[in-house]
Amino acid sequence: MMPADKSTVPAPSEIVATFTENLDQSGSSLALVNASGNVVAKGGSVSTTNPKQMTLDLSSQPLDEESYTIRWTSKSAADGDLDRGTTTFTVIAGPSLPIGSSEPASPSPSLVASPSAIDSTTPSPSGAGGTSASSTNDALIPIIVALIVLAALGLWLMRSRARVR
Repeated sequence: MMPADKSTVPAPSEIVATFTENLDQSGSSLALVNASGNVVAKGGSVSTTNPKQMTLDLSSQPLDEESYTIRWTSKSAADGDLDRGTTTFTVIAGPSLPIGSSEPASPSPSLVASPSAIDSTTPSPSGAGGTSASSTNDALIPIIVALIVLAALGLWLMRSRARVR
């Protein structure tokens, strides 16, 4: 995401979000909301040269010095899956921020259709987003524990039957 999540920057002239899959313009959007909860700008257009990238032009909307939330919705062009999330940043006094000059991007949301992380070499909106290796491991832990408990129970039953004979 440009600006990066939780960053403090001069007022940007646009918001750029890069996802892991091509976007369907009909279901993808960006909305900029100020600290009072008012929508400052909404819409966004998918790039014709990079269909994984969406831009929201802010050049006609001067931003005050305050915190903002970017609410994003992405629709995968591949399978139609929808994903939603938010990213925050704070505007400080200073010249408008040209795209490509902010601090390095942080990982951000990905499409539900593609659980891999957002390309962190380009600015992008995960947060939280897709599934990661750690969440896969988190799902395996209860299964392994259940197998150990069943094995222990089976061993206990076999010993109990052996004593009865």
